[in-house]
Amino acid sequence: MAKVKYRIREFNPTQNQSGGHSFYAEAVVDNIITNKELAKKVHDVGSISSPAEIKAILEVLATVIQTEAAENNRIQLESGDGGALVSIYPSCTGSVSDKDVLANPEQYGGASVATADMLTADKIKWSLSASVGRKFSQQFALNKQAQRVDYNPNQETADPEPETPSGGGDNGGGGNGGGELEG
Repeated sequence: MAKVKYRIREFNPTQNQSGGHSFYAEAVVDNIITNKELAKKVHDVGSISSPAEIKAILEVLATVIQTEAAENNRIQLESGDGGALVSIYPSCTGSVSDKDVLANPEQYGGASVATADMLTADKIKWSLSASVGRKFSQQFALNKQAQRVDYNPNQETADPEPETPSGGGDNGGGGNGGGELEG
């Protein structure tokens, strides 16, 4: 059984954050597997090609994924049985509220109520998100043992840019779409 590590973090909201004082679990990783290492592991499992050829394919794949996502496509990597392993897709965040309009009346032409036309392209932030297929996420959950480790600020988190926890149920992850499940 695989051993995954987690640590406990404390959340103290500032005036600009919602939610109350809480503790949350954060997954940590020991290593980052590079294309070269991944290629070697793929070669060892399947003996498909040389590790160098597999690495080259992974690097080309990364370029293709970035290009296709920029063309508003969802890229779905599938397993040998056709199940969705990982989906990569463009995502965005952005909003304008009545509160924003009232706080910056000169920016919104003296309006007092937000409208859809006020949410312009320059106010939207774009990124790539990913989701893991439900089958693979469930298989991972069944085949792991959890081990709590002490907080070490030098240790990598599983999600390199974790978002502020919002509390609530266990969805298998958070931030950057990591907890989203596909069927």
